[in-house]
Amino acid sequence: MHGSEEFSIWEYSAIIFVVVLVSKLISKKTGTVDVLWLIVAGAVLTNAGLLPKHNEFLETIGEWGIVFIMFALGLEEDLGRFAQGLKRSIGIALIGAAFPFVAGYGTATLFGYGHNSAMLWGLTMTATAVSLTMMSLRSDRMHRSTAATGIMTAAVIDDVLSLVGVAILIPIILVSSAGDSAGGATFGGIVWILGKVIIFFAITLFMGLVAFPERVPKEIPAQANLYQKVNHMFSRALAAMGVRRFLMVHSGEFTPLIMLFIAMFLGVIAFELGFHPAIGAYFAGLFLHSDYFIHTKKKKITNEEGEIVETEVKDQTFEGAMHVIEHLSFTIFGPIFFVNLGGKLVFDLDVMVQALPAVAALFTAVVLLQVTSACLAARYTGGYRWHEGVMIGLGMLGRAELAFIVINIAFVQHKIIDVSQFYTLMFTAFLLNVTVPISLKWWKPYYLGFKQLSLFGVTLSRPEPAPVPQDMPEYSEMMAEERRRYLPDS
Repeated sequence: MHGSEEFSIWEYSAIIFVVVLVSKLISKKTGTVDVLWLIVAGAVLTNAGLLPKHNEFLETIGEWGIVFIMFALGLEEDLGRFAQGLKRSIGIALIGAAFPFVAGYGTATLFGYGHNSAMLWGLTMTATAVSLTMMSLRSDRMHRSTAATGIMTAAVIDDVLSLVGVAILIPIILVSSAGDSAGGATFGGIVWILGKVIIFFAITLFMGLVAFPERVPKEIPAQANLYQKVNHMFSRALAAMGVRRFLMVHSGEFTPLIMLFIAMFLGVIAFELGFHPAIGAYFAGLFLHSDYFIHTKKKKITNEEGEIVETEVKDQTFEGAMHVIEHLSFTIFGPIFFVNLGGKLVFDLDVMVQALPAVAALFTAVVLLQVTSACLAARYTGGYRWHEGVMIGLGMLGRAELAFIVINIAFVQHKIIDVSQFYTLMFTAFLLNVTVPISLKWWKPYYLGFKQLSLFGVTLSRPEPAPVPQDMPEYSEMMAEERRRYLPDS
């Protein structure tokens, strides 16, 4: 077999698609989450030389996949429920970002590293890998649960906080490490970062509240506020070229393509303003709903008198478009991202053994502080119940792309941390990402009330089996399966 550096992109592609297929088959047979197998396979095959440590084309395809995944998840979410979850998740995001930072900073200090290294350890442990969590929940058909909405909304706020934190702290750390005062975080720079956050959400809200909905109020109220006036003006202007007409051009022949264009368009806006494109794509999916995909057309039928007449029928294309989007997201492009994610951990036995105590300490500290703090915040600031709070805490364990960006800046570009710290952070992030699908799978029966767990006199699990919702067929089917598994005699 020739070395991995001689492999072509076609061989790499074939290997990855075999990995995806095998991972999905194993997950079906074992009842586990395919994300876990994708990450582990990526790590093993990269270190075996069968996949590249870095390939720009494959990483770009993986980034496409995560954008598609978040878009598909946004399409499946309810906008009203998301808005309610956003209000309840501010405390979770603030506390859920602060305590992992404390875990990283404290662990680095415990092992004798300086202030700058400790700050970088804290930053690396801050951002939540929401795409990993949502993909894991979807595999278990739990992505439309109340806790899933709480995780998603908290992660959106967490992403903003992490972005601002990196923008402010990284320049300060770099300046401190260099021993001079040039190039630090200026007041103007910080204001600009905050301004970009405001601009992004202003554009997003405009798209969702004004540009997308096809409704033009017949008249403005006598005492109309500024929003009502702006809404009326833009709704009238956009009515002739509304989103429904755009989506249903040529009777919906190009609907999936147009949907992906909308996702990429908001993804570009997010990227240019400092966010991951997947955040923009999620909001694009969130603001699109099935009513936009109903195409009315005329059809000739025979009436009761035997006469041939024309009537209007509604052709629902949403299911067909979603079928295409979901296959692109969860079967083709999306899994490549998780294989690439696993490949970021390169094995070096000597260095890994040296870093193992710090890895164990950092991993334990992050798990305990992240889960406990997020659970308590969900319970006491968001009004979630204990079983939902635990799920939210477990769901926020994954480390996002921002962690690897910080590690790259600290080790590859500026050599602020040594190779032992590099492996500590990389291996801990890897373990946390592997822990997410395992822990969510473990907590599922407790979340649904089929198993019971109490701690210090507090019942953390749902006290009784959850009722079966009638408006979510997939969730209802999953609940029926769980009932047959845990309550066979009921």
